[in-house]
Amino acid sequence: MVEVGLQVASPGRVHRPHRTDVRGSAQATIGNWEGVGMFHSIDQVVERIQKGKRFLVVGHVGPDGDDVSCVASLVMILRKAGMTAEGCIADRIPGFFHRLSDADLIRNVEDLHAYTFDTSITVDASEPARIGDAARLLGGGIPDITLDHHQTNRGFGVLNFCDPSYAAAAMIVQEIGERLVDLDPATAEMLLLGIASDTGFFRFTSVDERVFDCAAALIRAGANIGRIAEAVLEHRTLSEVRLRGRMFDTLELSADGRLATAHVTADLIEETGCTEEDTYGMVGELRSLHGVEVAIVFVESPRGTVNASLRSKNRVDVSQIALRFGGGGHVPAAGFSQPCTQLEDLMKDVIADAVRTIEQSLPGQG
Repeated sequence: MVEVGLQVASPGRVHRPHRTDVRGSAQATIGNWEGVGMFHSIDQVVERIQKGKRFLVVGHVGPDGDDVSCVASLVMILRKAGMTAEGCIADRIPGFFHRLSDADLIRNVEDLHAYTFDTSITVDASEPARIGDAARLLGGGIPDITLDHHQTNRGFGVLNFCDPSYAAAAMIVQEIGERLVDLDPATAEMLLLGIASDTGFFRFTSVDERVFDCAAALIRAGANIGRIAEAVLEHRTLSEVRLRGRMFDTLELSADGRLATAHVTADLIEETGCTEEDTYGMVGELRSLHGVEVAIVFVESPRGTVNASLRSKNRVDVSQIALRFGGGGHVPAAGFSQPCTQLEDLMKDVIADAVRTIEQSLPGQG
């Protein structure tokens, strides 16, 4: 891809470098969804958005900060641009979102079954399965636009923009938004939520100059990073603390201490009075252990379904592990979900795969 210089669309609105050429054109078939597999430019995405009047913005199940940020902020941007827009995530919305924004920005599938739109956009979803039951709102069709930054995304919409060099999908939405409207403080703060969340509050190796440029622009527009940090990082309940303690009781080390794994069962979640949301961030705590290169946490929620979160310290590509089990993601962060009645068998298979991947990626470093 070719990097282009700074562009100015209107006075006072400066755009950071972005990629403009086509990433690929191989035919892609994902499940029953057939897309051209071609990737397009931000310019083409903005042009297509400007042709729409009524929008449906869809995020992925198991929503994280970047996901809710993208859905909510894009809805805010489109509404400010004079368009009709609704956001949808077919899953429970994390509590921190409600501490930062209005609940009506993201609705459930049932609320929107009668909503009509001429443009559908998926955000932060690497494949069709990631939007869950929200696919029903598309009536069996494919999204008009997909916006993503996962390297495992093969393109499943009519118009696709996916660039893994963006540390957060919210940065893509920000770039689009700056071309359509002047960002107000509320929208800027919602965008900053996504960037902060997907960079571990600016700790991950994905953080580059562009991340700080984007964050600085949002803070100038009125975003409050302190409010975001408090909402996301400082809200643990006593039940959640107890659940994390029980999770650490299951901790096991493999690959000469380079792989840390743990699990949380549906019974344990019920016993402690917690929800799946209370398991978010656990995998990061395992990754922080000295000597650990890869961390995996298996969570059974709902009963009969296992969600695995994988993290690395950037020297092992965990997206390839996730891909082999039906998921995807980034080099340092990935995940997958599977129907599963035998948690131990699935864990055994994933751990064996992870050990092989570590040994291939870091030979002789045990």
